[in-house]
Amino acid sequence: MSNSEIKRYTALEISSKTVRLVHGYALDGLVYVLHALESNVNALDAGFVVESDALTAAIKGVINAANEMLNIKIREVVLALPPMGLVFIRENAITNTISLDNKIAQIDINNCISQLKKVRLSENLKIIDVVPYSYTLENHENHYEAPIGRTSETLTVHASIYALDRNLVDGYLKVIENAGVKVRQMVVAPFATALYLQDNEQVTTTSASYYLLNIGSEITSLTQITHRNLISQSGCFKFGSDRITEYMAERLNLSTKEAKVLKEKYGMDHEPSFKVNVYNGLTIKDISTTIREAVDPLITAIKKQIATWSSNDSRYLPIVLTGGGTKLNGLKELLEKELQVTIIDATPYSFGARDKSYQNCLGLIKYADKFIPMEADDEFAQTTISRVQSKDSRRHSYNVHEEL
Repeated sequence: MSNSEIKRYTALEISSKTVRLVHGYALDGLVYVLHALESNVNALDAGFVVESDALTAAIKGVINAANEMLNIKIREVVLALPPMGLVFIRENAITNTISLDNKIAQIDINNCISQLKKVRLSENLKIIDVVPYSYTLENHENHYEAPIGRTSETLTVHASIYALDRNLVDGYLKVIENAGVKVRQMVVAPFATALYLQDNEQVTTTSASYYLLNIGSEITSLTQITHRNLISQSGCFKFGSDRITEYMAERLNLSTKEAKVLKEKYGMDHEPSFKVNVYNGLTIKDISTTIREAVDPLITAIKKQIATWSSNDSRYLPIVLTGGGTKLNGLKELLEKELQVTIIDATPYSFGARDKSYQNCLGLIKYADKFIPMEADDEFAQTTISRVQSKDSRRHSYNVHEEL
């Protein structure tokens, strides 16, 4: 494949206190990063935009910096949306193939996706994505990849439909539009990360199903992933790495800046027996013990959530760590001890963005490479399509306003 044929994409994520941008492309399962940067901005509250002007300025800043560095003009982005209040259902759509020889073409898949995007949900919800996860031909033959070129009079597309609060979504779209760029596609962040991790040997050699734990600065999300990238459960907690910093500052009589430095430098030592003072009379044990106290409510919430979701088979699924907050020293060991499951601290394998905080953006580029060519267009709706309710359709919604 020549350089002119490689499709490059710009991924954008707006987290609690940071705007992240990655520009790159996917090739043979790997993401190649041409540019990655972030800008700090405190503009969200529980996922909703509350400081639109500041956020617009931050988005403009990372876009303009990328334009200058790469000597390009970024006009559209693929956007990661937080899973707060995520609602997802599974639906089927069936179409008659339109070619004279009944060979399945992209237009047949597009027709099904177009109809699924019109599924009626409550007025306060907005569909952000429709992701096929399997296909069935007329002879009941099932495929997990698009069966382009196969012969069948009918095609059934099985898909996950993801929706979020309309006000939350519109808030993001407005600030990005004000920044002068267009959103090509919106993707729920845990799905993007799961798609990225499909080719991570640390994950794939352990299990095709797992829990994805993302600890941000203010919000933690826990998502059950099955069949490598299918979301089956999702929930959020109002807890993040900033809560640990605030707890340390209060208990140890430190400034927020001092607490953050000590948290990132020492974290939780697995044997905090050192009595040597490391800062203003504080020992490593003091720091470790305080951080452990701060993390305890999150561990309790994770145990409770997994117990609520789990069958006997899924109770002991591994947990994959992602998000900047999971870089906390000693967290992996603590979770292994408390939860009695395998904890996978997955390291990004993309040169140019080797920090876990970029995993959502890296996943967006893989998403764009795989799914954006499948974008549906209403002008293709030339066949009769009926939507069939899937037997396992489910709706899940959670809020993050409850304090742990």
